[in-house]
Amino acid sequence: MSPISFSLCFLQRSTLLICMMSFVSVTAFAHGGNSHDETAEDNAQIVLKDGYARATFPMAKTAAMYFTLHNMSENEVRFVSVSVDEEVADEAQIHTTEMQGDVMRMRHVDKGVSVAANGHIAFAPGGYHIMLMGLKNGLQAGSEVKLTLSFDSLEDLHVVLPVKEENKGMQHHGHH
Repeated sequence: MSPISFSLCFLQRSTLLICMMSFVSVTAFAHGGNSHDETAEDNAQIVLKDGYARATFPMAKTAAMYFTLHNMSENEVRFVSVSVDEEVADEAQIHTTEMQGDVMRMRHVDKGVSVAANGHIAFAPGGYHIMLMGLKNGLQAGSEVKLTLSFDSLEDLHVVLPVKEENKGMQHHGHH
């Protein structure tokens, strides 16, 4: 092989490698660019987006978590339960907030929540949310919480959500 042929071959391989690396970088960026992507690759029928846990003070015993569930399937899906690593809290429950007279109250949703076919449902302050109960330590901003969401007709969805500071615009989440 002549030096010119070798240089051209090397240049072509280098260009191909650079193009492949660029594609991988763009793909990673498009999927959030982090190692704890909030959606599970093996469960594309249900997708969790915009999830986070609200930071607490160190001695807190409860914490709230929020996200939006998107049902990408042609069938209604029921989100029936949630669990958390026992090192973080004793239990996790699906809760809702509702008016009872003049008082806002939170209650456990023991039969789960339906997500319409090709629909979505928000878990947000003032409505459905995940309640972590029996926290071992407070949730510190910048840390992460692993959850497992269970459904009636789909495999479990495993997610890792960031813990964020409460913004002034967020509603205060009362204690149980």
